[in-house]
Amino acid sequence: MKKIIIILIIVFCLLIFMGGISCLAKEASSPGGMWNTLNDNSKICYILGVKEGIEICMYKLVDWLPGFTTTKEEKAIFFAILEDHSNFVGLFYDEAIVDDYNKFIDRLLTVTNIISDLYKDPANTYIEVSDMCLLASRKLRGEPIDSLLGELRKKALP
Repeated sequence: MKKIIIILIIVFCLLIFMGGISCLAKEASSPGGMWNTLNDNSKICYILGVKEGIEICMYKLVDWLPGFTTTKEEKAIFFAILEDHSNFVGLFYDEAIVDDYNKFIDRLLTVTNIISDLYKDPANTYIEVSDMCLLASRKLRGEPIDSLLGELRKKALP
C-alpha cells in the first residue's frame, strides 16, 4: 500500500512539473517572452553576448565588403547597418565608462531596462533581442525609434 501511495505522489509531482515546463515553454516561445523570464544578471550576459557577436561580425563584414556589395545603393545600406551596429558596440567603449566598472554596469543596466520597457508592449514580443539592443542604443543617443520599431514589428510578425 505504501508503494502505491509513493508511486502516486511521484506521478502527481511529475505531472505538475511537466505542466510547469509547458507553461514556461509557451511564455518563452517569443524573444520577448524569453527576455521576461531572465533575471537581471542573465539579461546583462545576454546583452554582452550580443555585443561580442556584433563585434566579431563587424570585423568579418568589413573584410568581405569588396565582394559583398555591387551597387552604390547596396553599399549605402551596408554602411548604414554597420554604423548602427558600431554605435551599439560603442556604448560600451565610451571614454566615460571604459575605466569605471560601476559606470559600465550602469550602462548595461540602462540598456537592459530600455529593452525590458520595450518588451512590455505586447506588439514588440516577437522582435529579436539583438534588434532591441539596436533600438536601445538609438534611444540612449536620443534618436527617434518609432519608425524602426514599426518596421521591426512588421518584420517580426509570426
